Amino acid sequence: MPISFFWSIGVKKLFLITTIMLTLSSSLFSMGKGEVNIVKDSSYTDSRGIVIPLNGELKRIISLSPNVSEIIASLGATDMLVGRTDYCTYPPSIQNVVTVGDLMSPSIEKIVSLNPDIVIVSTLGQNQTLQTLSQQGLTVAYIDKSQSMEGTYSLIEDIALLVGKKEEGAILISAMKDEVKKVEERVSSLTPRTTYYVAGFGQWGDFTATGDTFINEMIQIAGGENIASSARNWTFSLEELLMHDPEVIILPPLWNS
Repeated sequence: MPISFFWSIGVKKLFLITTIMLTLSSSLFSMGKGEVNIVKDSSYTDSRGIVIPLNGELKRIISLSPNVSEIIASLGATDMLVGRTDYCTYPPSIQNVVTVGDLMSPSIEKIVSLNPDIVIVSTLGQNQTLQTLSQQGLTVAYIDKSQSMEGTYSLIEDIALLVGKKEEGAILISAMKDEVKKVEERVSSLTPRTTYYVAGFGQWGDFTATGDTFINEMIQIAGGENIASSARNWTFSLEELLMHDPEVIILPPLWNS
Protein backbone atom coordinates (compact mmCIF):
# COMPACT_ATOMS: atom_id res chain seq x y z
CA MET A 1 0.00 0.00 0.00
CA PRO A 2 1.46 3.43 -0.92
CA ILE A 3 1.94 5.98 1.84
CA SER A 4 -1.00 8.37 2.02
CA PHE A 5 -0.62 11.93 3.24
CA PHE A 6 -3.78 12.07 5.23
CA TRP A 7 -5.18 14.04 8.18
CA SER A 8 -7.28 11.61 10.20
CA ILE A 9 -10.23 13.46 11.73
CA GLY A 10 -9.51 12.08 15.19
CA VAL A 11 -5.77 12.71 15.02
CA LYS A 12 -6.21 16.19 13.59
CA LYS A 13 -8.66 17.07 16.31
CA LEU A 14 -6.32 16.00 19.06
CA PHE A 15 -3.34 17.77 17.56
CA LEU A 16 -5.38 20.94 17.62
CA ILE A 17 -6.47 20.52 21.24
CA THR A 18 -3.68 22.53 22.80
CA THR A 19 -3.94 25.32 20.24
CA ILE A 20 -7.72 25.51 20.44
CA MET A 21 -7.88 25.43 24.22
CA LEU A 22 -5.08 27.93 24.70
CA THR A 23 -6.45 30.44 22.21
CA LEU A 24 -9.99 30.12 23.55
CA SER A 25 -8.92 30.63 27.15
CA SER A 26 -10.76 33.94 27.49
CA SER A 27 -14.10 32.31 26.71
CA LEU A 28 -13.32 29.42 29.05
CA PHE A 29 -12.89 31.83 31.95
CA SER A 30 -16.43 33.15 31.57
CA MET A 31 -17.75 29.59 31.60
CA GLY A 32 -16.27 28.54 34.91
CA LYS A 33 -14.72 31.44 36.75
CA GLY A 34 -15.19 31.30 40.50
CA GLU A 35 -15.73 27.55 40.59
CA VAL A 36 -12.13 26.69 41.45
CA ASN A 37 -10.85 27.08 44.99
CA ILE A 38 -7.44 28.75 44.74
CA VAL A 39 -4.92 29.01 47.56
CA LYS A 40 -2.25 31.69 47.13
CA ASP A 41 1.38 30.61 47.29
CA SER A 42 4.19 32.70 48.75
CA SER A 43 6.96 31.08 46.69
CA TYR A 44 7.73 28.79 43.77
CA THR A 45 10.45 26.13 43.65
CA ASP A 46 11.79 25.45 40.16
CA SER A 47 13.22 22.22 38.76
CA ARG A 48 16.68 23.05 40.15
CA GLY A 49 15.34 23.52 43.65
CA ILE A 50 15.69 27.31 43.46
CA VAL A 51 13.05 29.09 45.55
CA ILE A 52 11.50 32.15 43.88
CA PRO A 53 9.43 34.51 46.07
CA LEU A 54 5.95 35.30 44.78
CA ASN A 55 5.36 38.78 46.11
CA GLY A 56 3.37 40.21 43.25
CA GLU A 57 6.46 41.80 41.71
CA LEU A 58 6.87 39.44 38.74
CA LYS A 59 5.40 41.84 36.18
CA ARG A 60 8.06 41.76 33.45
CA ILE A 61 8.61 38.28 32.02
CA ILE A 62 10.95 36.97 29.35
CA SER A 63 10.17 33.53 27.92
CA LEU A 64 12.91 31.52 26.25
CA SER A 65 10.63 28.65 25.21
CA PRO A 66 7.78 28.66 22.64
CA ASN A 67 5.51 26.51 24.81
CA VAL A 68 5.96 28.87 27.75
CA SER A 69 5.18 31.91 25.60
CA GLU A 70 2.02 30.26 24.27
CA ILE A 71 0.81 29.37 27.74
CA ILE A 72 1.50 32.87 29.07
CA ALA A 73 -0.62 34.31 26.26
CA SER A 74 -3.40 31.78 26.82
CA LEU A 75 -3.61 32.76 30.47
CA GLY A 76 -4.28 36.37 29.52
CA ALA A 77 -0.84 37.58 30.57
CA THR A 78 0.56 38.73 27.22
CA ASP A 79 1.00 42.24 28.63
CA MET A 80 3.53 40.81 31.12
CA LEU A 81 5.66 39.31 28.34
CA VAL A 82 8.48 41.75 27.51
CA GLY A 83 10.78 39.35 25.65
CA ARG A 84 10.64 36.14 23.62
CA THR A 85 12.80 34.09 21.23
CA ASP A 86 12.56 34.12 17.44
CA TYR A 87 10.77 30.77 17.70
CA CYS A 88 8.03 32.11 19.98
CA THR A 89 5.55 33.08 17.26
CA TYR A 90 2.25 31.65 18.47
CA PRO A 91 -0.28 33.02 19.09
CA PRO A 92 0.12 35.96 16.67
CA SER A 93 -0.56 38.41 19.51
CA ILE A 94 2.93 37.83 20.94
CA GLN A 95 4.73 38.66 17.70
CA ASN A 96 4.83 42.31 18.72
CA VAL A 97 6.88 41.37 21.79
CA VAL A 98 10.60 42.13 21.52
CA THR A 99 12.71 39.15 20.44
CA VAL A 100 15.98 38.34 22.22
CA GLY A 101 17.35 36.01 19.55
CA ASP A 102 17.21 32.32 18.80
CA LEU A 103 16.22 29.49 21.08
CA MET A 104 19.61 28.07 22.01
CA SER A 105 21.78 31.20 22.05
CA PRO A 106 19.69 34.27 22.85
CA SER A 107 21.35 37.65 23.35
CA ILE A 108 22.28 37.98 27.01
CA GLU A 109 22.80 41.73 26.55
CA LYS A 110 19.30 42.13 25.11
CA ILE A 111 17.75 40.13 27.91
CA VAL A 112 19.50 42.19 30.58
CA SER A 113 18.53 45.46 28.85
CA LEU A 114 14.84 44.54 29.05
CA ASN A 115 15.10 44.52 32.85
CA PRO A 116 12.94 41.42 33.44
CA ASP A 117 11.60 40.46 36.83
CA ILE A 118 11.94 36.82 35.79
CA VAL A 119 13.19 34.75 32.85
CA ILE A 120 11.43 31.42 32.27
CA VAL A 121 13.32 28.54 30.64
CA SER A 122 11.95 25.08 29.86
CA THR A 123 14.27 23.76 27.16
CA LEU A 124 16.86 21.19 28.23
CA GLY A 125 19.62 22.52 25.96
CA GLN A 126 19.63 26.00 27.50
CA ASN A 127 21.85 25.17 30.48
CA GLN A 128 24.61 27.61 29.54
CA THR A 129 22.11 30.43 29.01
CA LEU A 130 20.50 29.64 32.34
CA GLN A 131 23.85 29.79 34.16
CA THR A 132 24.92 33.02 32.46
CA LEU A 133 21.65 34.78 33.27
CA SER A 134 21.86 33.68 36.89
CA GLN A 135 25.42 35.04 37.07
CA GLN A 136 24.06 38.35 35.79
CA GLY A 137 21.87 38.50 38.88
CA LEU A 138 18.60 37.83 37.07
CA THR A 139 15.82 35.69 38.52
CA VAL A 140 15.53 32.59 36.35
CA ALA A 141 12.93 29.83 36.64
CA TYR A 142 13.87 26.53 35.01
CA ILE A 143 10.80 24.34 34.52
CA ASP A 144 11.57 20.78 33.40
CA LYS A 145 8.46 18.64 32.88
CA SER A 146 7.93 15.19 31.40
CA GLN A 147 7.00 14.96 27.72
CA SER A 148 3.42 13.88 28.37
CA MET A 149 -0.09 15.23 28.82
CA GLU A 150 0.41 15.23 32.59
CA GLY A 151 3.67 17.09 32.10
CA THR A 152 1.84 19.69 30.02
CA TYR A 153 -0.82 20.15 32.68
CA SER A 154 1.89 20.54 35.30
CA LEU A 155 3.72 23.10 33.15
CA ILE A 156 0.53 25.15 32.82
CA GLU A 157 0.05 25.01 36.60
CA ASP A 158 3.59 26.26 37.23
CA ILE A 159 3.41 29.11 34.74
CA ALA A 160 -0.03 30.12 35.99
CA LEU A 161 1.44 30.31 39.49
CA LEU A 162 4.36 32.48 38.35
CA VAL A 163 2.17 34.95 36.46
CA GLY A 164 -0.52 35.12 39.14
CA LYS A 165 -3.16 33.30 37.08
CA LYS A 166 -3.76 30.13 39.10
CA GLU A 167 -7.52 30.18 38.63
CA GLU A 168 -7.27 30.63 34.88
CA GLY A 169 -4.69 27.84 34.73
CA ALA A 170 -6.94 25.43 36.63
CA ILE A 171 -9.89 26.17 34.34
CA LEU A 172 -7.77 25.76 31.23
CA ILE A 173 -6.41 22.39 32.38
CA SER A 174 -9.90 21.15 33.22
CA ALA A 175 -11.16 22.13 29.77
CA MET A 176 -8.22 20.42 28.07
CA LYS A 177 -8.83 17.20 30.01
CA ASP A 178 -12.49 17.27 28.99
CA GLU A 179 -11.49 17.68 25.35
CA VAL A 180 -9.02 14.79 25.54
CA LYS A 181 -11.73 12.59 27.06
CA LYS A 182 -14.08 13.43 24.19
CA VAL A 183 -11.44 12.42 21.65
CA GLU A 184 -10.70 9.14 23.47
CA GLU A 185 -14.40 8.27 23.50
CA ARG A 186 -14.73 9.12 19.82
CA VAL A 187 -11.94 6.80 18.70
CA SER A 188 -12.41 4.00 21.25
CA SER A 189 -14.25 1.74 18.80
CA LEU A 190 -11.89 2.38 15.88
CA THR A 191 -8.98 0.18 14.80
CA PRO A 192 -5.64 1.95 15.45
CA ARG A 193 -3.95 3.21 12.29
CA THR A 194 -0.19 3.12 11.87
CA THR A 195 0.99 6.73 12.00
CA TYR A 196 4.08 8.83 11.36
CA TYR A 197 4.51 12.44 12.48
CA VAL A 198 6.84 14.59 10.34
CA ALA A 199 9.03 16.76 12.57
CA GLY A 200 11.75 17.09 9.93
CA PHE A 201 12.34 15.74 6.45
CA GLY A 202 14.89 15.91 3.64
CA GLN A 203 17.42 18.71 3.92
CA TRP A 204 16.20 19.43 7.47
CA GLY A 205 16.91 15.86 8.58
CA ASP A 206 14.53 12.96 9.12
CA PHE A 207 13.01 13.56 12.54
CA THR A 208 9.78 12.34 14.08
CA ALA A 209 7.90 12.12 17.36
CA THR A 210 9.52 9.10 19.02
CA GLY A 211 8.26 7.18 22.03
CA ASP A 212 9.76 9.64 24.52
CA THR A 213 7.78 12.65 23.24
CA PHE A 214 4.54 14.38 24.10
CA ILE A 215 3.31 13.96 20.51
CA ASN A 216 3.65 10.17 20.78
CA GLU A 217 1.12 10.19 23.60
CA MET A 218 -1.20 12.43 21.60
CA ILE A 219 -1.10 10.00 18.67
CA GLN A 220 -2.01 7.12 20.99
CA ILE A 221 -4.85 9.05 22.61
CA ALA A 222 -6.22 9.88 19.17
CA GLY A 223 -6.34 6.22 18.18
CA GLY A 224 -3.10 6.03 16.23
CA GLU A 225 -0.23 3.55 16.44
CA ASN A 226 3.02 5.49 16.23
CA ILE A 227 5.50 3.51 14.10
CA ALA A 228 8.36 5.31 15.90
CA SER A 229 7.18 4.55 19.44
CA SER A 230 10.19 2.32 20.14
CA ALA A 231 12.69 4.96 18.94
CA ARG A 232 14.11 7.79 21.05
CA ASN A 233 15.37 11.38 20.73
CA TRP A 234 13.28 12.29 17.66
CA THR A 235 15.50 10.13 15.44
CA PHE A 236 14.03 7.86 12.74
CA SER A 237 15.57 7.04 9.37
CA LEU A 238 13.91 7.29 5.98
CA GLU A 239 14.60 3.58 5.49
CA GLU A 240 12.64 2.75 8.65
CA LEU A 241 9.78 4.96 7.50
CA LEU A 242 9.55 3.19 4.15
CA MET A 243 9.79 -0.21 5.81
CA HIS A 244 6.87 0.47 8.15
CA ASP A 245 4.74 2.00 5.36
CA PRO A 246 2.38 3.92 7.72
CA GLU A 247 -1.27 4.44 6.85
CA VAL A 248 -1.23 8.02 8.11
CA ILE A 249 1.45 10.70 7.82
CA ILE A 250 0.81 13.84 9.86
CA LEU A 251 2.25 17.16 8.78
CA PRO A 252 2.43 20.04 11.29
CA PRO A 253 0.32 23.11 10.35
CA LEU A 254 3.40 25.04 9.20
CA TRP A 255 3.93 22.40 6.47
CA ASN A 256 0.42 22.80 5.05
CA SER A 257 1.52 25.43 2.56
